[in-house]
Amino acid sequence: GAPGAPLPVEAAVVPDVGYCDHTSRAAAVAASGKIAFRTRSEEEILEDGYKWRKYGKKSVKNSPNPRNYYRCSTEGCSVKKRVERDKDDANYVVTMYEGVHNHASPGTIYYAAQDPASGRFFVTGTHQLAP
Repeated sequence: GAPGAPLPVEAAVVPDVGYCDHTSRAAAVAASGKIAFRTRSEEEILEDGYKWRKYGKKSVKNSPNPRNYYRCSTEGCSVKKRVERDKDDANYVVTMYEGVHNHASPGTIYYAAQDPASGRFFVTGTHQLAP
């Protein structure tokens, strides 16, 4: 794409493992507390506005790329994320979040839309709030 153009991002709510399509994203996130994003990126660590500390790394079966585990650095927040390259297409990074932050949100607002055919959610744009 053009320099400065937003990267294509796919978001899917995941009740346990893998991707699933849901018609009610909010209800599914509330029930499972998990959401995953598949982003085309050369960078493995994507900026999401929160501060994270790495607590683990492991090999993934049938994938040449490891999975990295992070926790939110804010005291008392139990949100976790795991990051790995897509095993079928290493041009994509899959980031899964588990939990809901119990503190101020980051300075980025994400705008999403749902594809009527597939039911998947896509990030259509972002807006960075001034500090």
